Amino acid sequence: MPKKVVTTINGRLVTDSQAKISVYDNSLLYAEGLFETYMAVGEHIAFPKEHFERMQKGGNFVGIKIPVSKKHLGEWLTKTAKKHPAKIKRLRVTITSGESSVWQVKAGQPQVIISAVEHKFDNRPLRIYAPELRIDADSSFNHIKSIAYGIRAAALRRAQRKGFEDALLLNNKNQVSEITSANIFWVEKNRIYTPPLSAGCLEGVTRRVIIEQARKQNWSIREKNCTMHVLAKADEVFTTSSVRLARPVGEIKSADFQAEIKQGDKWETIFNHLCRMLDIK
Repeated sequence: MPKKVVTTINGRLVTDSQAKISVYDNSLLYAEGLFETYMAVGEHIAFPKEHFERMQKGGNFVGIKIPVSKKHLGEWLTKTAKKHPAKIKRLRVTITSGESSVWQVKAGQPQVIISAVEHKFDNRPLRIYAPELRIDADSSFNHIKSIAYGIRAAALRRAQRKGFEDALLLNNKNQVSEITSANIFWVEKNRIYTPPLSAGCLEGVTRRVIIEQARKQNWSIREKNCTMHVLAKADEVFTTSSVRLARPVGEIKSADFQAEIKQGDKWETIFNHLCRMLDIK
């Protein structure tokens, strides 16, 4: 049975058959666009300020004007979330760059597409595969949520063909960066580490929240570069994202390397803390 999906376009509720954009939109022709993935608990949107700020930053970088204010986007997100009956929802916001003037008489306006689907947590240890692809640690595009997913989509397909759920991304210095859908953390001697942004990872909203909360919760967290082999020897490895919150890693593999990862409880401490922050019971 297909999942129930609720979609709005520019704040207007649409049916599945109406959920369409022009084939001349630059988002299709040239992969010009931005996206954010939110969690909603009931009609409450998690961390809306942080998501909007990141989207604005990305829009400024690629030259796409966000066509809606933070206030109105919040209203559209709430409207979409309220229309979905599930308690916990994943909301995907996509900002297209509008119809291309190359193919139409004049350039069109950016479109704001919001879709909501039920979300269920999966806290089973994640199995990740490191393909041969490498990201450029110095590329500024690593730090924005662009729909031009390129190398990350290719890495994910390689991992899935090997029977793994996600791909571990290494940079051109063979340092750990992130997985395609989340930031990564590891634990050594009760201290939590995560790669710095200079390793080529996205500044994840949940990553940012965890680092901010660390000061209040007396969690010891530091940014540090590491290799895949060092990561595999950690006392614990886990990932974080806006919808997964925190999830442990159980296995890391590449073409010539394989390691079972020790299991710990730091990920669960963080997961439970975020659940309390978001009033998830």
